[in-house]
Amino acid sequence: LLALDSSSILLVDSQNRPILNKDHLRMQVPASTVKLITALAALDHWGRGHQFKTEFYWHEFSNTLLVRGLGDPFLISEELDLIVNKIKGHDIHVLNAVRTDTSYFSNHLQIDGQGKSTNPYDSVVSALAANFNTIEVDVASNHISSAEPQTPITPMATSLAASLANGRHRINLGGAHNHHNSSAEYFTQLLVAKLELAGVQVLQQQTNTPVTIKNSELLFTHLNSHSLEQVIKAMLEYSNNFIANQIFLLLGVEHFEAPAQLDKSMRMIASYVQNKFHWQDFVLREGSGLSRANRLNASQLVDVLIEFAPYRDLMPQQSPNILAKSGTLRGVSCYAGYLLRQDEWHAFAMLINQPVEYHFREQVAKELLNYGMSGE
Repeated sequence: LLALDSSSILLVDSQNRPILNKDHLRMQVPASTVKLITALAALDHWGRGHQFKTEFYWHEFSNTLLVRGLGDPFLISEELDLIVNKIKGHDIHVLNAVRTDTSYFSNHLQIDGQGKSTNPYDSVVSALAANFNTIEVDVASNHISSAEPQTPITPMATSLAASLANGRHRINLGGAHNHHNSSAEYFTQLLVAKLELAGVQVLQQQTNTPVTIKNSELLFTHLNSHSLEQVIKAMLEYSNNFIANQIFLLLGVEHFEAPAQLDKSMRMIASYVQNKFHWQDFVLREGSGLSRANRLNASQLVDVLIEFAPYRDLMPQQSPNILAKSGTLRGVSCYAGYLLRQDEWHAFAMLINQPVEYHFREQVAKELLNYGMSGE
Protein backbone atom coordinates (compact mmCIF):
# COMPACT_ATOMS: atom_id res chain seq x y z
CA LEU A 1 0.00 0.00 0.00
CA LEU A 2 2.74 2.47 0.93
CA ALA A 3 4.29 2.04 -2.52
CA LEU A 4 1.09 2.86 -4.43
CA ASP A 5 1.00 6.33 -5.99
CA SER A 6 -2.71 7.03 -5.45
CA SER A 7 -3.22 5.67 -1.97
CA SER A 8 -3.55 7.08 1.52
CA ILE A 9 -3.90 5.52 4.95
CA LEU A 10 -4.27 6.50 8.57
CA LEU A 11 -4.27 4.17 11.57
CA VAL A 12 -4.70 5.58 15.08
CA ASP A 13 -4.48 3.98 18.52
CA SER A 14 -7.24 3.84 21.14
CA GLN A 15 -6.32 7.40 22.18
CA ASN A 16 -6.64 8.50 18.54
CA ARG A 17 -2.89 9.07 18.17
CA PRO A 18 -1.41 8.23 14.74
CA ILE A 19 0.35 4.88 14.46
CA LEU A 20 0.72 4.84 10.68
CA ASN A 21 -0.08 7.46 8.10
CA LYS A 22 0.61 8.08 4.45
CA ASP A 23 -0.83 11.08 2.58
CA HIS A 24 -3.67 11.12 5.12
CA LEU A 25 -4.72 14.63 4.01
CA ARG A 26 -4.85 13.75 0.33
CA MET A 27 -8.38 14.20 -1.09
CA GLN A 28 -9.63 11.01 -2.72
CA VAL A 29 -12.80 9.42 -4.08
CA PRO A 30 -14.21 7.62 -0.99
CA ALA A 31 -16.84 5.40 -2.70
CA SER A 32 -19.20 3.66 -0.25
CA THR A 33 -17.28 4.68 2.88
CA VAL A 34 -19.46 7.82 2.50
CA LYS A 35 -22.25 5.71 4.00
CA LEU A 36 -20.51 6.07 7.38
CA ILE A 37 -21.24 9.82 7.29
CA THR A 38 -24.84 9.23 6.24
CA ALA A 39 -25.24 6.71 9.06
CA LEU A 40 -23.67 8.97 11.69
CA ALA A 41 -25.76 11.98 10.65
CA ALA A 42 -28.95 9.90 10.82
CA LEU A 43 -28.12 8.39 14.23
CA ASP A 44 -27.13 11.77 15.62
CA HIS A 45 -30.34 13.34 14.34
CA TRP A 46 -32.95 10.66 15.07
CA GLY A 47 -31.37 8.19 17.50
CA ARG A 48 -31.17 4.40 17.35
CA GLY A 49 -34.86 3.79 18.01
CA HIS A 50 -36.32 6.03 15.31
CA GLN A 51 -38.97 4.42 13.06
CA PHE A 52 -39.72 5.67 9.56
CA LYS A 53 -43.39 6.17 8.78
CA THR A 54 -46.00 5.95 6.03
CA GLU A 55 -49.51 7.43 6.26
CA PHE A 56 -52.76 5.74 5.16
CA TYR A 57 -55.92 7.73 4.45
CA TRP A 58 -59.47 6.71 3.53
CA HIS A 59 -61.66 8.73 1.19
CA GLU A 60 -65.14 7.65 2.27
CA PHE A 61 -67.16 8.96 -0.69
CA SER A 62 -65.13 7.05 -3.28
CA ASN A 63 -64.11 4.23 -0.90
CA THR A 64 -60.47 4.81 -1.85
CA LEU A 65 -57.36 4.06 0.18
CA LEU A 66 -54.70 6.79 -0.21
CA VAL A 67 -51.12 5.95 0.72
CA ARG A 68 -48.84 8.90 1.47
CA GLY A 69 -45.20 7.98 1.04
CA LEU A 70 -42.79 9.64 3.45
CA GLY A 71 -39.57 8.08 2.21
CA ASP A 72 -39.43 4.96 4.38
CA PRO A 73 -36.37 3.09 3.01
CA PHE A 74 -37.37 -0.28 4.49
CA LEU A 75 -40.88 -1.06 3.21
CA ILE A 76 -40.15 -4.71 2.54
CA SER A 77 -42.84 -7.32 1.78
CA GLU A 78 -43.11 -8.40 5.42
CA GLU A 79 -43.82 -4.79 6.36
CA LEU A 80 -46.71 -4.71 3.88
CA ASP A 81 -48.19 -7.73 5.68
CA LEU A 82 -48.33 -5.65 8.87
CA ILE A 83 -49.95 -2.82 6.93
CA VAL A 84 -52.59 -5.15 5.46
CA ASN A 85 -53.48 -6.36 8.95
CA LYS A 86 -53.98 -2.77 10.07
CA ILE A 87 -56.23 -2.04 7.09
CA LYS A 88 -58.33 -5.12 7.88
CA GLY A 89 -58.45 -3.95 11.49
CA HIS A 90 -60.45 -0.95 10.32
CA ASP A 91 -63.18 -3.34 9.14
CA ILE A 92 -62.41 -2.71 5.47
CA HIS A 93 -63.36 -5.65 3.25
CA VAL A 94 -63.85 -3.98 -0.14
CA LEU A 95 -62.04 -0.99 -1.65
CA ASN A 96 -62.87 0.69 -4.91
CA ALA A 97 -59.27 1.77 -5.43
CA VAL A 98 -55.82 2.33 -3.93
CA ARG A 99 -54.08 5.60 -4.77
CA THR A 100 -50.72 7.08 -3.76
CA ASP A 101 -49.29 10.48 -2.85
CA THR A 102 -45.55 10.78 -3.55
CA SER A 103 -45.24 14.55 -3.27
CA TYR A 104 -42.91 14.28 -0.26
CA PHE A 105 -40.05 13.79 -2.73
CA SER A 106 -39.47 15.88 -5.83
CA ASN A 107 -40.07 14.11 -9.12
CA HIS A 108 -37.16 13.09 -11.35
CA LEU A 109 -34.54 12.99 -8.59
CA GLN A 110 -31.26 11.87 -10.13
CA ILE A 111 -28.43 10.77 -7.87
CA ASP A 112 -24.99 11.81 -9.12
CA GLY A 113 -23.10 8.69 -10.18
CA GLN A 114 -26.20 6.54 -10.48
CA GLY A 115 -26.45 4.58 -13.70
CA LYS A 116 -29.47 3.50 -15.70
CA SER A 117 -28.79 -0.22 -15.42
CA THR A 118 -31.27 -2.73 -14.01
CA ASN A 119 -28.81 -3.69 -11.28
CA PRO A 120 -30.09 -3.21 -7.71
CA TYR A 121 -27.25 -0.80 -6.88
CA ASP A 122 -28.82 1.66 -9.36
CA SER A 123 -32.25 1.60 -7.69
CA VAL A 124 -33.98 4.98 -7.92
CA VAL A 125 -35.06 6.89 -4.83
CA SER A 126 -38.74 7.51 -4.17
CA ALA A 127 -41.14 8.76 -1.50
CA LEU A 128 -42.88 5.39 -1.74
CA ALA A 129 -41.09 2.18 -2.71
CA ALA A 130 -41.36 -1.51 -1.87
CA ASN A 131 -38.39 -3.83 -1.40
CA PHE A 132 -35.75 -1.17 -2.08
CA ASN A 133 -37.37 -0.47 -5.46
CA THR A 134 -36.34 -3.90 -6.72
CA ILE A 135 -38.04 -7.12 -7.74
CA GLU A 136 -36.69 -10.67 -7.61
CA VAL A 137 -38.09 -13.12 -10.14
CA ASP A 138 -37.59 -16.65 -11.39
CA VAL A 139 -37.79 -16.91 -15.16
CA ALA A 140 -38.39 -20.29 -16.80
CA SER A 141 -39.66 -21.26 -20.22
CA ASN A 142 -43.07 -19.61 -20.63
CA HIS A 143 -43.34 -18.95 -16.90
CA ILE A 144 -42.41 -16.03 -14.62
CA SER A 145 -42.80 -16.26 -10.85
CA SER A 146 -41.68 -14.38 -7.78
CA ALA A 147 -38.39 -15.61 -6.34
CA GLU A 148 -39.54 -14.60 -2.85
CA PRO A 149 -42.36 -16.50 -1.12
CA GLN A 150 -43.34 -13.34 0.78
CA THR A 151 -43.71 -11.30 -2.42
CA PRO A 152 -46.62 -12.05 -4.78
CA ILE A 153 -45.96 -11.66 -8.49
CA THR A 154 -47.48 -8.49 -9.97
CA PRO A 155 -48.27 -7.31 -13.50
CA MET A 156 -45.30 -4.92 -13.47
CA ALA A 157 -42.92 -7.63 -12.27
CA THR A 158 -44.16 -9.93 -15.02
CA SER A 159 -43.72 -7.21 -17.62
CA LEU A 160 -40.20 -6.34 -16.49
CA ALA A 161 -39.15 -9.98 -16.42
CA ALA A 162 -40.50 -10.80 -19.88
CA SER A 163 -37.23 -9.97 -21.63
CA LEU A 164 -34.94 -11.69 -19.11
CA ALA A 165 -33.11 -14.94 -19.71
CA ASN A 166 -34.07 -18.05 -17.79
CA GLY A 167 -32.86 -18.01 -14.21
CA ARG A 168 -33.18 -15.99 -11.02
CA HIS A 169 -32.87 -12.21 -11.30
CA ARG A 170 -33.04 -9.18 -8.99
CA ILE A 171 -33.51 -5.96 -10.92
CA ASN A 172 -34.48 -2.42 -10.06
CA LEU A 173 -37.61 -0.64 -11.26
CA GLY A 174 -35.98 2.57 -12.43
CA GLY A 175 -33.64 1.24 -15.06
CA ALA A 176 -36.12 -1.17 -16.57
CA HIS A 177 -39.28 0.92 -16.33
CA ASN A 178 -37.98 4.44 -16.44
CA HIS A 179 -40.58 6.92 -15.23
CA HIS A 180 -40.97 8.52 -11.83
CA ASN A 181 -44.32 6.81 -11.08
CA SER A 182 -42.93 3.27 -11.42
CA SER A 183 -42.08 3.02 -7.72
CA ALA A 184 -45.55 3.99 -6.55
CA GLU A 185 -47.17 1.87 -9.26
CA TYR A 186 -45.30 -1.22 -8.15
CA PHE A 187 -45.99 -0.48 -4.48
CA THR A 188 -49.70 -0.21 -5.28
CA GLN A 189 -49.74 -3.46 -7.24
CA LEU A 190 -47.94 -5.32 -4.45
CA LEU A 191 -50.20 -3.89 -1.73
CA VAL A 192 -53.32 -4.77 -3.75
CA ALA A 193 -52.03 -8.32 -4.26
CA LYS A 194 -51.46 -8.72 -0.55
CA LEU A 195 -54.84 -7.20 0.32
CA GLU A 196 -56.61 -9.65 -1.97
CA LEU A 197 -54.67 -12.58 -0.54
CA ALA A 198 -55.88 -11.43 2.88
CA GLY A 199 -59.51 -11.31 1.72
CA VAL A 200 -59.84 -7.59 0.99
CA GLN A 201 -61.29 -7.06 -2.48
CA VAL A 202 -59.87 -4.15 -4.48
CA LEU A 203 -62.01 -3.24 -7.49
CA GLN A 204 -59.61 -0.57 -8.82
CA GLN A 205 -62.55 1.46 -10.15
CA GLN A 206 -61.81 4.88 -11.57
CA THR A 207 -63.38 7.88 -9.91
CA ASN A 208 -63.85 11.45 -11.06
CA THR A 209 -63.71 12.62 -7.46
CA PRO A 210 -60.29 14.06 -6.52
CA VAL A 211 -58.79 12.02 -3.68
CA THR A 212 -56.41 14.10 -1.60
CA ILE A 213 -55.14 14.13 1.95
CA LYS A 214 -57.22 17.23 2.66
CA ASN A 215 -60.52 15.53 1.84
CA SER A 216 -59.62 12.14 3.32
CA GLU A 217 -59.55 10.70 6.83
CA LEU A 218 -56.27 9.54 8.35
CA LEU A 219 -56.78 5.84 9.05
CA PHE A 220 -53.39 5.21 10.65
CA THR A 221 -49.71 6.05 10.50
CA HIS A 222 -47.59 2.97 10.02
CA LEU A 223 -44.30 3.04 11.91
CA ASN A 224 -41.82 0.62 10.38
CA SER A 225 -41.17 -2.34 12.68
CA HIS A 226 -37.43 -1.96 11.99
CA SER A 227 -35.69 0.70 14.05
CA LEU A 228 -33.13 3.06 12.57
CA GLU A 229 -30.26 1.03 14.01
CA GLN A 230 -31.55 -2.07 12.20
CA VAL A 231 -31.90 -0.10 8.96
CA ILE A 232 -28.38 1.34 9.32
CA LYS A 233 -26.92 -2.09 10.09
CA ALA A 234 -28.49 -3.51 6.91
CA MET A 235 -27.39 -0.50 4.87
CA LEU A 236 -23.76 -0.93 5.95
CA GLU A 237 -23.68 -4.72 5.72
CA TYR A 238 -25.13 -4.87 2.20
CA SER A 239 -23.86 -1.45 1.10
CA ASN A 240 -27.40 -0.60 0.04
CA ASN A 241 -27.32 2.58 -2.05
CA PHE A 242 -31.10 2.94 -2.03
CA ILE A 243 -31.30 3.04 1.77
CA ALA A 244 -28.38 5.45 1.99
CA ASN A 245 -29.84 7.98 -0.41
CA GLN A 246 -33.35 7.70 1.01
CA ILE A 247 -31.88 8.62 4.41
CA PHE A 248 -29.75 11.35 2.82
CA LEU A 249 -32.87 12.92 1.27
CA LEU A 250 -34.92 12.57 4.44
CA LEU A 251 -32.24 14.39 6.44
CA GLY A 252 -32.57 17.29 4.02
CA VAL A 253 -36.36 17.33 4.46
CA GLU A 254 -35.91 17.45 8.24
CA HIS A 255 -33.93 20.67 7.91
CA PHE A 256 -35.52 22.37 4.90
CA GLU A 257 -39.04 20.86 4.70
CA ALA A 258 -40.64 18.92 1.85
CA PRO A 259 -40.31 18.14 -0.93
CA ALA A 260 -37.02 16.29 -0.73
CA GLN A 261 -34.39 17.63 -3.11
CA LEU A 262 -30.72 16.83 -3.49
CA ASP A 263 -29.56 20.41 -3.02
CA LYS A 264 -31.35 20.57 0.35
CA SER A 265 -29.61 17.42 1.51
CA MET A 266 -26.22 18.54 0.24
CA ARG A 267 -26.59 21.80 2.17
CA MET A 268 -27.71 19.92 5.26
CA ILE A 269 -24.82 17.42 5.22
CA ALA A 270 -22.31 20.20 4.53
CA SER A 271 -23.58 22.14 7.55
CA TYR A 272 -23.55 18.99 9.67
CA VAL A 273 -19.92 18.03 8.96
CA GLN A 274 -18.69 21.63 9.24
CA ASN A 275 -20.31 22.03 12.66
CA LYS A 276 -19.27 18.59 13.92
CA PHE A 277 -15.80 18.22 12.45
CA HIS A 278 -14.80 21.75 11.32
CA TRP A 279 -13.57 20.42 7.98
CA GLN A 280 -12.54 22.97 5.40
CA ASP A 281 -12.24 20.85 2.26
CA PHE A 282 -14.62 18.06 1.30
CA VAL A 283 -17.24 17.27 -1.36
CA LEU A 284 -20.39 15.23 -0.64
CA ARG A 285 -22.83 15.08 -3.55
CA GLU A 286 -25.01 12.23 -2.24
CA GLY A 287 -25.24 9.76 0.61
CA SER A 288 -24.20 6.40 -0.82
CA GLY A 289 -20.79 6.94 -2.42
CA LEU A 290 -21.91 6.45 -6.02
CA SER A 291 -20.63 9.86 -7.09
CA ARG A 292 -17.05 10.16 -8.31
CA ALA A 293 -17.26 13.83 -7.43
CA ASN A 294 -17.26 13.03 -3.69
CA ARG A 295 -13.96 13.89 -2.01
CA LEU A 296 -12.69 12.97 1.46
CA ASN A 297 -9.34 12.16 2.98
CA ALA A 298 -8.25 9.40 5.36
CA SER A 299 -8.03 11.79 8.30
CA GLN A 300 -11.64 12.86 7.79
CA LEU A 301 -12.84 9.27 7.66
CA VAL A 302 -11.02 8.55 10.91
CA ASP A 303 -12.75 11.62 12.42
CA VAL A 304 -16.06 10.01 11.47
CA LEU A 305 -15.04 6.64 12.90
CA ILE A 306 -14.04 8.20 16.21
CA GLU A 307 -17.51 9.73 16.50
CA PHE A 308 -19.15 6.52 15.26
CA ALA A 309 -17.56 4.46 18.05
CA PRO A 310 -20.78 4.29 20.16
CA TYR A 311 -22.45 2.67 17.13
CA ARG A 312 -19.56 0.31 16.32
CA ASP A 313 -21.89 -2.68 16.83
CA LEU A 314 -23.68 -1.67 13.61
CA MET A 315 -20.55 -2.09 11.48
CA PRO A 316 -20.09 -5.16 9.26
CA GLN A 317 -17.64 -7.76 10.54
CA GLN A 318 -15.45 -8.54 7.57
CA SER A 319 -13.13 -10.98 9.35
CA PRO A 320 -12.08 -11.73 12.93
CA ASN A 321 -11.06 -8.55 14.78
CA ILE A 322 -12.00 -6.29 11.85
CA LEU A 323 -15.17 -4.21 11.65
CA ALA A 324 -15.12 -2.19 8.46
CA LYS A 325 -17.03 -0.62 5.58
CA SER A 326 -15.66 -1.19 2.12
CA GLY A 327 -16.04 1.11 -0.87
CA THR A 328 -15.66 0.05 -4.48
CA LEU A 329 -15.93 1.84 -7.81
CA ARG A 330 -14.02 1.16 -11.00
CA GLY A 331 -10.40 1.97 -10.12
CA VAL A 332 -11.36 2.82 -6.51
CA SER A 333 -10.89 0.55 -3.49
CA CYS A 334 -11.47 1.94 0.02
CA TYR A 335 -11.76 0.51 3.51
CA ALA A 336 -12.56 2.21 6.82
CA GLY A 337 -13.38 0.85 10.24
CA TYR A 338 -11.91 -0.60 13.40
CA LEU A 339 -9.17 -3.12 14.22
CA LEU A 340 -9.08 -4.99 17.51
CA ARG A 341 -5.42 -4.69 18.56
CA GLN A 342 -4.33 -5.83 22.03
CA ASP A 343 -7.97 -5.83 23.19
CA GLU A 344 -8.55 -2.23 22.09
CA TRP A 345 -10.33 -0.90 19.02
CA HIS A 346 -8.23 1.26 16.72
CA ALA A 347 -9.76 3.29 13.88
CA PHE A 348 -8.27 3.12 10.40
CA ALA A 349 -9.05 4.38 6.90
CA MET A 350 -7.44 3.61 3.56
CA LEU A 351 -8.32 5.20 0.24
CA ILE A 352 -6.91 3.69 -2.93
CA ASN A 353 -7.74 5.49 -6.16
CA GLN A 354 -6.03 3.16 -8.60
CA PRO A 355 -6.70 -0.41 -9.73
CA VAL A 356 -5.73 -3.12 -7.22
CA GLU A 357 -6.70 -6.74 -6.67
CA TYR A 358 -10.17 -6.97 -5.08
CA HIS A 359 -9.05 -8.44 -1.74
CA PHE A 360 -5.97 -6.23 -1.45
CA ARG A 361 -7.55 -3.88 1.09
CA GLU A 362 -8.61 -6.76 3.36
CA GLN A 363 -5.06 -8.15 3.22
CA VAL A 364 -3.66 -4.78 4.23
CA ALA A 365 -6.15 -4.51 7.11
CA LYS A 366 -5.11 -7.93 8.41
CA GLU A 367 -1.47 -6.86 8.31
CA LEU A 368 -2.40 -3.72 10.27
CA LEU A 369 -3.72 -5.86 13.12
CA ASN A 370 -0.13 -6.45 14.23
CA TYR A 371 1.58 -3.39 12.76
CA GLY A 372 4.01 -1.73 15.18
CA MET A 373 3.69 -4.36 17.87
CA SER A 374 6.91 -6.27 17.20
CA GLY A 375 9.13 -3.55 15.87
CA GLU A 376 7.68 -3.55 12.32
